[in-house]
Amino acid sequence: MGPEPVTENIPLFQEPQIFQPSVSLSAAAAEDLEELSITRRPQPLPDVPETSALRKVAARLEKNPRTNLSEGARKAAAALQVEPERAALLVTTQPNGVSLLSEVSVPGGSLYVIECRAWTRMLFPLYQPRIAALSLAVPPPKLLDEHDANGPLAQAQCKFDSPRQLADLVRETVSGTLHVPKADYSDSILQRGVSEPLLVILVRVTFADNSPDRVLPVVVDGISRLSSAAKTRTGKSIAGAADAVVEDLLRDANSLRRAIREEVAHYNSAYQRGLSDQVVRVGQAATVPVRLVVGARNGDTMEVNL
Repeated sequence: MGPEPVTENIPLFQEPQIFQPSVSLSAAAAEDLEELSITRRPQPLPDVPETSALRKVAARLEKNPRTNLSEGARKAAAALQVEPERAALLVTTQPNGVSLLSEVSVPGGSLYVIECRAWTRMLFPLYQPRIAALSLAVPPPKLLDEHDANGPLAQAQCKFDSPRQLADLVRETVSGTLHVPKADYSDSILQRGVSEPLLVILVRVTFADNSPDRVLPVVVDGISRLSSAAKTRTGKSIAGAADAVVEDLLRDANSLRRAIREEVAHYNSAYQRGLSDQVVRVGQAATVPVRLVVGARNGDTMEVNL
């Protein structure tokens, strides 16, 4: 008899072979990143979703009995979604009564949140406890409960003199945060992105000068991560990162979506050519995990205390 045939040991389930582009850094970038080790490689970014997918999220939010947001807040909650199909599934009322919303216990009640990924440039800070002791040029506003004809909503409201005053506070918050010792996580984000979710609420902002109201997704826990992500993504100084956040704040919704869409398209094209310094920065910081508050319950009645 001849020798037995040699057979390969082929596993039943093979690991998918994911394309990993080569790391190609400029001399200046290599010097800046010499001490860093990228532990989570950035991946291609999804396209900015079409408005039809976002409308589905807003519609499902309206129908879920555990959510209580105004129409403007529902639209804002939908707009920041990186994966709207997943968000729509999470907020859909299930036939068996099981809720896919996460319930977070807070003093006096519960918050209902969806855990999702958001476009970083659509999130903004208002009040930062870390710099509360500083003498701020613009005092932080009081976040008040928001109501409609049916009662309290799972969102807040605040008032500024003008959009410029709002912009000044946001700039000062980002800059002041990044100047706090050990609050600048930009090097860490460059290595592995943002892993800990940011807590986000919807805030209706009104202005004394009669400028149009706005509903902003506001980070209430994770402002250091948000500010650091802006610094990572832009590759700018602290002042430059703060200016970039304010520039996005002052854009209208359509302009901001176009800017993000252009950034994503440029990133995905550059990604195929290798991981340059700017590709790594955008890839690690363009999106962040968030816990978005979409409902609130206080005791046996719906009431919001944000």
